[in-house]
Amino acid sequence: MSIDAQPATGIQAVAVGPAEAPLALQVVAGTGAGAAVVVVPSVFGVRDDVLALLRRLAPRAARAVVFDTFNRVDEGVLGYDEMPRLMARIRGHAPAQADADLAAAVAWARDAGGTAPAMPVVVLGICFGGGMALRAAVAGRIDGLVTWHGTRLEGNLAGVEHLTCPVRLHFGEDDPVVPAAARAAIAAAFAGHPDAELVVHPGATHGYSHPDAEAWHPVAAQAGLDALFDLVGRLGA
Repeated sequence: MSIDAQPATGIQAVAVGPAEAPLALQVVAGTGAGAAVVVVPSVFGVRDDVLALLRRLAPRAARAVVFDTFNRVDEGVLGYDEMPRLMARIRGHAPAQADADLAAAVAWARDAGGTAPAMPVVVLGICFGGGMALRAAVAGRIDGLVTWHGTRLEGNLAGVEHLTCPVRLHFGEDDPVVPAAARAAIAAAFAGHPDAELVVHPGATHGYSHPDAEAWHPVAAQAGLDALFDLVGRLGA
C-alpha cells in the first residue's frame, strides 16, 4: 500500500493490491463517528461532484473512498456528450474484475488498510455503479447499501432474499433507463426485506444526482444524500 497526500484538495491517492495491477483509490480521511463509505461512480467516472461528495462525507464518516470502476478499460472522466466512448466502456465492462476491485476497495475502507479501527462499510452505487453495489451486498461484503438512479439492479436480484443489511434505493419517476417495470421487479424482490426503502422521486429522471447535468433535480438529490448520511450515522460506532 502506498499513500500520496494531496493537501490542496483533501484527497489522498492510495494504491492497493499487487504491484503489477494495483487499484488506485481516492480517499478522504474522515473525522466523524459514522461508518466508512465506498462510492461506486457512474460510467462518467470520478467527476468533481463525486470528489465533492467525499469531502462532504468527511465530517460524518470514518473515511470515504472512491475508485474509477472503468480503470481497467478506459480510465478517466467522460463528458456527458461522449456517448460513443461511454458505450465502449459499457461493452468492455468485466463484472468479475469490477467486483474484485470493489471488494478490495471495501476491504481497505473497513480499516484503512489495517491502520485504523475496523468500521462498518456503506456502499453508494451511482447509476451504473448500482448493480456493482448490489452484488457486493448480496455477497455479504458490506453493511449498508444506497443507490442513486442505479441501473442493472433488476438483473442482479439473485440472492436478494437473503440480504439483511439496510438498503436505500432512490430512483427518478421519469427515468427511461430504470422504467416502472424495472422498479416494480426490484420492489418485489425486496418486499420481504426487514430494512429496505425504495423511493421514487416525482419529476426526476436519470442522472438527477449530478449537479452539472441537465437532469439535476435538487429535491431528489438531497433526499438521496440525506438517506446516505442517515445510514452512515446509524451504522457508525
